[in-house]
Amino acid sequence: MGDKENEVYLMELQGQLPSHLYVHLPKLVSLFPQIEALVTIPKGLPELLRKGIYFALLQSVVRLLERNTDPLLPEILPEYGELIRSVSETYSVLSPDASSNWLEECIQYGDKSAYHWEWKHFDSRELF
Repeated sequence: MGDKENEVYLMELQGQLPSHLYVHLPKLVSLFPQIEALVTIPKGLPELLRKGIYFALLQSVVRLLERNTDPLLPEILPEYGELIRSVSETYSVLSPDASSNWLEECIQYGDKSAYHWEWKHFDSRELF
């Protein structure tokens, strides 16, 4: 994924990001190329699906950062692929349109996913 097209796409999206993500753009711009180099997003996706994937990924990274968890940890990196797969499958089942709440749901899914990853890889070990 780590090609110039995706870096440019992140910059294109900046004006469409909700304010809570937009304020983190400086951190995201520096981190995202590293994540994109390690995570594959399929090419030729419908634009709404592509945005949904990016919004979910961005929110998950923001949530991890807010919780002081490095989004580049080896435990976390494979989770991004699962997030992409899940968002893509949901998109194909729902076939949302631009007027739906698709992007907001993707953001929420990214948020919940980050909490789950943190619990799965770190917090659950402390409990058991």
